[in-house]
Amino acid sequence: MANNFITNAQQRSLRGRIHRLIEHSQELKFLVGFFYFSGWSELYEALKARSDLKLKILVGLDVDLHLGRVLEIAYPNADTRTQQELVGRFFASLRTALQDEALDTQEFYEQVSFFLDLLENGRLQIRKTLDPNHAKLYLFRLDEDGQSLINAPGRFITGSSNLTRSGLLGQHEFNVEISDYGWEEAEAYFDDLWNKAIPISELAERREQIVRIIRRQTQVADITPFEAYVLVLKTYLDLTEQKALRPQIKRLMMERGYKVYRYQEDAVQQALSVLEEYGGVILADVVGLGKSVIASWLARERNGRGLVICPPALIGDPRTKSTGWYRYLNDFGLFDWDVYSLGELDKVQEYLEQYGDDMDTIIVDEAHRFRNEDTEAYERLSQICTNRSVILLTATPFNNAPQDIFSLLKLFIPPGKSTLTLDEKLAARFSRYNNEFRKLSYILRYHNADGEKKARAARFYREIFEVESPIDVVRTKRRVKQLADEIRAAIEPVIIRRNRLDLKRDPVYAQEVTALSEVADPIELFYELTPEQSSFYDRVINEYFGEDGHFKGAIYQPYAYEKQRRLHQLDEEGNFTYQQQRNLYEFMRRLLVKRFESSFGAFADSVDNFIRIHSIVLDFINRTGKYILDRGLIEKIWDQDEETIENALSEFAENLRERRTLDPRHYQVYVIEEFDEPEQFLNDIKSDFELLKHIAEQVKALGLVAKDPKSKRLIEAVRKILEIQDNTGEPRRKVVIFTEYQDTIKHIAPLLQDAFPGRVLVAKGSLSKRFFDDLLSNFDAGHPGKRQRDDFDILVATDKLSEGVNLNRAGAVINYDIPWNPTRVIQRLGRINRIGHKVFETLYIYNFFPTEQGAEIVKSREIAAQKMFLIHNTLGEDAKIFAPEETPSPAELFKRISRNPEEEEEESLLTTIRKEFYAIKEQYPDVVEGLADFPARVKTARLADQNQMLVFRRKGLQLFIQTVPDTEAERLDVRPLIFEEALPYIRCLPETPREPLSLRFWPAYEKIRAFREQVPMPHSEQSLHVKAENNLRSALANHAAELEEYLPFIQTLLRDLKDYQTLPKYTLRRLTVVEMNERVSKKELARFRAELETLRRSLGEDYLERIEKRVKDFRSEIIIAIENIKDTAIPSGML
Repeated sequence: MANNFITNAQQRSLRGRIHRLIEHSQELKFLVGFFYFSGWSELYEALKARSDLKLKILVGLDVDLHLGRVLEIAYPNADTRTQQELVGRFFASLRTALQDEALDTQEFYEQVSFFLDLLENGRLQIRKTLDPNHAKLYLFRLDEDGQSLINAPGRFITGSSNLTRSGLLGQHEFNVEISDYGWEEAEAYFDDLWNKAIPISELAERREQIVRIIRRQTQVADITPFEAYVLVLKTYLDLTEQKALRPQIKRLMMERGYKVYRYQEDAVQQALSVLEEYGGVILADVVGLGKSVIASWLARERNGRGLVICPPALIGDPRTKSTGWYRYLNDFGLFDWDVYSLGELDKVQEYLEQYGDDMDTIIVDEAHRFRNEDTEAYERLSQICTNRSVILLTATPFNNAPQDIFSLLKLFIPPGKSTLTLDEKLAARFSRYNNEFRKLSYILRYHNADGEKKARAARFYREIFEVESPIDVVRTKRRVKQLADEIRAAIEPVIIRRNRLDLKRDPVYAQEVTALSEVADPIELFYELTPEQSSFYDRVINEYFGEDGHFKGAIYQPYAYEKQRRLHQLDEEGNFTYQQQRNLYEFMRRLLVKRFESSFGAFADSVDNFIRIHSIVLDFINRTGKYILDRGLIEKIWDQDEETIENALSEFAENLRERRTLDPRHYQVYVIEEFDEPEQFLNDIKSDFELLKHIAEQVKALGLVAKDPKSKRLIEAVRKILEIQDNTGEPRRKVVIFTEYQDTIKHIAPLLQDAFPGRVLVAKGSLSKRFFDDLLSNFDAGHPGKRQRDDFDILVATDKLSEGVNLNRAGAVINYDIPWNPTRVIQRLGRINRIGHKVFETLYIYNFFPTEQGAEIVKSREIAAQKMFLIHNTLGEDAKIFAPEETPSPAELFKRISRNPEEEEEESLLTTIRKEFYAIKEQYPDVVEGLADFPARVKTARLADQNQMLVFRRKGLQLFIQTVPDTEAERLDVRPLIFEEALPYIRCLPETPREPLSLRFWPAYEKIRAFREQVPMPHSEQSLHVKAENNLRSALANHAAELEEYLPFIQTLLRDLKDYQTLPKYTLRRLTVVEMNERVSKKELARFRAELETLRRSLGEDYLERIEKRVKDFRSEIIIAIENIKDTAIPSGML
């Protein structure tokens, strides 16, 4: 190739040639598309060496950002624009060009000062062509030696290369250098354009504007530490991006009698953004703040068809559309929406298969019921939600473990391609959370135990903290808190949660809180036990059904007896079966304790039921030598209430007695003689049988049901409550009595009806339209005035009615049994404390506790505390009174149970930030206004008590913080921080001076930029996933011919397992139910085909293609970097 052709290949780059020509030039004239600083940095050293050189740059085009790249554009209709408009466009393009992430380097920061010096002393002149010009022309007027050498004034280069790094160095460019002809014509062409062009740098005002842009509106901006701090706060608040709402919907709401609250409006605006970004949103406001209203408003804003899945009690009347979800859909004009019970997911799937092509939104109310992805109900819901927008309503998103919230996230976020994390691996992250949370909880529970439990706690402690015992409980508690904060930060972008405290303290919402009643501290109601009854009370809780009590629960865990001698050798599937059955036993054991605390009548009914079931089981074993366990029972403990499960157990026992044919897909058959410990299994069942009969005799002998002291105290308390009237003008106060169990209602309702004839409304069994009409007419203050009645003063209900129903004409709640999950108390109270429908200034809560006859108040509290403490220890993780990191005492437990539920609430981080930012905005409005100038990747430094680097990075609606804790360390360590951890390191005063970046800044900054956190999936969490993947591959390798019609679908499933991981655990078990080796039978192969067909029909052949289209590819972008410099060790060589 000729010497004058420059293609950037074979060591002949345009940059190298320009460098050489600059050495021998006295003036440069460049006509370029735009003035890119990436090109400037490539010429920096050559220009710096020539202090006498002058440079004219003529800019022919504008630039804009597209998909994160700076691209040249021709300003539309430039010939019709005024000169001022063209100048403004140049400045806008300059800002854009200087936002190029490629310029985020130490070299660029150094070169900017040199560039500004050239501008200031006039050696660099910039003009903008009047019309768009795509030409690239580089003119070099040579010095005298150069001119005499070539016998011409200069050389020029023209061709494809722009003044960018890629243009100067990149491949596939074609330029030609000319020296022997055409110089005069080329220079005349440039000079003609120059003379007609718009001066940019020669006019002082415009030159100063360039300097202002660079110093305030680019990534090299001079930002003070206080501005940086406020920018971080603002960026955090900007994550809750607000979408515009349609005014006609607010008008519709007001016409239908709704009051439009600002906090609800903000929630809808934020939820629209979250749905757009992530495909789903979790509405988790506490009870009483109107999640149903927010969801309905959100659905109407989105338009389109959808359906609601909710508990049966919340469905409402489909005929009158005056109650429940049918009312909300009607009020918001969602006439083409449908409502289904969460127990009818099979019908929902059938409906969607026929009519759901345009069904694009799913609302799931009380979504926390679907916290276990290893159930058939969850699998069905997952398939229903696939490729649809999902709105989840729950006041308790985090119930037992991190796995709970992950199951909800998985309904709309592909865990393998999650935008909630920087590394996209949401499944691995939550598996680590779950694994560590489980171990930490075990450590705190058993660190003082004996034997194997203490040894296991020590092993877990060593695995987490990498140190040997003794166990440091304080450190363990601190790690639990840290883990909970990490989880909250991870889910923050997709969850909208406010409580009453947030509303009261928020600078905007506080004025709306006047629509809520005050809640008085709970009032204790003690019922007296005889000494014999009190002693029996303790034996039931501790000796009979305690963690190491007499009750063995053998009929719930036959697998433990079948594999007794091989438990330590179980594979992943065996461990899963063992743990499932163990959970069922624990559930039943705790059920009896909770029934006992609830009411002696409910407990007696349960004991009689358990006696009957054990009798049937023993008879069946004696007849057949076999035992059968209903697998459905194990699933029900996750998504059904306790009474449903007990009834299912009774039904199963009847099936055994009547020898009905059982479906092998749902029942596991055990042959007793094949057990490792057959005698122990039978003996433990007989032991439980005798224990239960003994307990039943004791209940009767002590008169706990016939002369129930608790129900007697209830009647006395209700009579007094109905007489309360605090303020003149308030209506008569009604009362709601809540219990967990229908059997408790069955026991106390007749007694109440005898004491208050005609005034007691009882919620029992399947609730009829007549019941809901009576309920709303008598207890809902929002019910139309003409239809309100006063037939009933007392409502007796289970917690099913504490979900989604307004009972605010009642001024008092009686907790007949202790809700061991504090959220349950908040839900119950939330039924009578509804925003916008304030009836009473003060609301009352009453809690029942046992004491002994003759005990005065202080002694009664002590007795009650001890008994509640026994129950708390027996219930274990079922009791949610304390956080995992807390160690309760009897006194503290009683105090916590008796605490005002409003005190359970803590101010959210969002409210804290809103308060601080609004205060700054009011006091320093110019600072907040100036934040709009700053682009991404700005940097600042300040004096502090340590050398540290913090980098704030945005991805989607999430803000990630990474830090180098010690920038002086020989080996720089990068760690993630959550937002509230980072704030103390950057908080400062307005007068805090900005320091120059230290020599340590750039190594630490580059370390963070290059850092990629790796979160490995725990081995225990991988096994089922790997097993499903391997089984599908075996199916392809060994049975491709027999599975020909399913081969594309199998490939889709494999791609999902590898990249997206959307399939629930229950589905993965389907894919492993038949081992697809070479020896598989025709019957097993047919079963595998049936499983594939079920999945294909439910998911759709192309389900993954649609998921891929919905998944967004978010770029992460650094917002700001803040360096803390230890004020006693500032190096002398600062930049």
